[in-house]
Amino acid sequence: MVKFEGGYTVETIFDGSKVGIEPYSVEVSPNGEFLVLDSENSNIYKIPYPISRYSRAKVLAGSSEGYIGHIDGRHREARMNHPKGLTVDDSGNIYIADTMNKAIRKITDQEFIQYFKYLNNILGSKPLL
Repeated sequence: MVKFEGGYTVETIFDGSKVGIEPYSVEVSPNGEFLVLDSENSNIYKIPYPISRYSRAKVLAGSSEGYIGHIDGRHREARMNHPKGLTVDDSGNIYIADTMNKAIRKITDQEFIQYFKYLNNILGSKPLL
């Protein structure tokens, strides 16, 4: 038997299917913006708060065309390869598990940089950076 908690509702606050975004993971930044990871298209989107049906997602990092790769640089020039996780720190820096590139990436206000190079080197003798 399953017991449901009373008083809760489920509401769609952003429908990615209408704009070609496939949300995989969501975080909230310190300033209240929603950060949406689209693993299939290898992009990170930002949706300003408050969210309404008129809200528009903006590409924060990656390619609106869905190009993949392993390129560091400015937000729109950077490329990822099917990232699967993200988190944000108190300063607003965003960390991404760039799964197929085996790397942890960092997005700052200034640029998109590779934070740790190749996760499989963590237990090896090669330097991380």
